[in-house]
Amino acid sequence: MTARILGIALLAAGACIAATILVQAYRDREALRKEPGRFPFLCVTEVVLYFLATLGISDYLMNTLLIKRFDLTDDKKLPGTLVVTGLVPSAVIASFLLRAEQTVEPRTLLPCLLSMLLGSVSGVRLVQGMDGARIKKVMGFALIGSFFALIVRMVVSHGAPGELIALSAPKLAFAVVFSFFWGAVNMIGVPMKPAGSAMFLLLGMTPLATLTLILVMGSIGPMGGGIAFLRNRQYAAKIACSAVCGGVIGAVLGSVFAISVNAMLLNVLLLCVMVIAIFMMFR
Repeated sequence: MTARILGIALLAAGACIAATILVQAYRDREALRKEPGRFPFLCVTEVVLYFLATLGISDYLMNTLLIKRFDLTDDKKLPGTLVVTGLVPSAVIASFLLRAEQTVEPRTLLPCLLSMLLGSVSGVRLVQGMDGARIKKVMGFALIGSFFALIVRMVVSHGAPGELIALSAPKLAFAVVFSFFWGAVNMIGVPMKPAGSAMFLLLGMTPLATLTLILVMGSIGPMGGGIAFLRNRQYAAKIACSAVCGGVIGAVLGSVFAISVNAMLLNVLLLCVMVIAIFMMFR
């Protein structure tokens, strides 16, 4: 019941954020037209991107590659763009997963979630005090670290999936500390979902419980900092609007798919997605 209430609250928060993004875009529509990128193309891309995000691949990583490839914003706005773009589709994904039976126990989810929220509030202050060149350097080193996390995740996920949907006290304490760090680093635009997935799989969580944890945390955790980015208009509006329009469709389709498959197949899909992510990172 607690998980379902949280899911409903997430949908409501996502709707409010979506309305804010669209209203701001309408008010600044002249500036929106001047932003690089074609809106229909970006919408279709976000459908595919957030379908893949439901399988655990980092939307931060994929959006970073998209933004860099088509030069959609500068380095200074990149962290805020990644955070704001992911808020609404991630809320939809998380709400769907929380409605599924036996995904993850609230006594594991809620402490990690609260810790990540505190980390995100601390992290946004760090971002606002950094220039574009420094952000780019930090993200570069963090992506290298995320690459090794993907390798760990592949090794851990091979074979029989974990069976836990709740963590014991010692494991939960470790996860809470990591979650605070995750929340802070996320505000710099660093893709932490691969590292988070590796950690929860290492702790013995099931693939669906792992997906639920990282996607719910990845949805709610950045909201504290994301609101600050929204208020300061420190993001590229065109790709954020594309995520509201197209990303939500991909989130719904992917969530239904992720919930319906069995644990072993989901484990195999996670491995395949990690191989694709590694290839994209090398590119």
